[in-house]
Amino acid sequence: MPLRLDGTVLRSDRFPAPHAFTTRLGGVSDGNYASLNVGYRSGDPSGNVVKNRELALRAAGGQGTIHALSQKVEDCVVILGQGDEGDALVTDRRGAAIMTYSADCNLLLVADVQTGVVASVHASRPGTRGRIAVKTVEAMRSLGARNIAAVVGPSIGPCCYDIYGPVLDDWRVFGPRFLSERGGKTWLDLKAANAAQLAEAGVRDIDVCDLCTFCRADWFFSTRRDGQETGRFGGIVWRS
Repeated sequence: MPLRLDGTVLRSDRFPAPHAFTTRLGGVSDGNYASLNVGYRSGDPSGNVVKNRELALRAAGGQGTIHALSQKVEDCVVILGQGDEGDALVTDRRGAAIMTYSADCNLLLVADVQTGVVASVHASRPGTRGRIAVKTVEAMRSLGARNIAAVVGPSIGPCCYDIYGPVLDDWRVFGPRFLSERGGKTWLDLKAANAAQLAEAGVRDIDVCDLCTFCRADWFFSTRRDGQETGRFGGIVWRS
């Protein structure tokens, strides 16, 4: 389903937990990072990012401070308070807003509102290859989650994400059904791959958004389009 723009953030009408995906709108950064960059980058002063994270949480409807990891583009899942590095963050703390961030990689938000266990996931191509969605659900179940819903958020889409060389060879073995051929190139559907992993892990309610970060320069940063020196948008979720 399409995500709904609510001020400067995007929301899923199907996902039951309080949440938001930020856009590049409504922040204080400029240049390549204009304007709501929520990731610490060498070209954007850290003070801007701190302010942007405050603005992002406020726009999402949350309070307090955003909790985020130092992301490694891998498949490590961290329970809040048990580490600082990884690409998926899980918590059952009431009111603790957690976030992962991206500039093309897939962001997933996952929740069991009955038990109050939530997760935010940065599902990069390597992370997806490492089955980070499945590992996140397993970590949530270790905290008591049972009836889990998810939204597969923005990422570069199969319209724009061509892969080649050893990466393509690997995906032809790992996930050929997520590949398509067009114009002499092979294109990867990262969102479909993560939705399939969530379903495999037993998640029944999965909303998959139709937004491509490469196509929508008005809403999203994109490293494939703009290069590494660009901003990051975020996926925020918390237990109410």
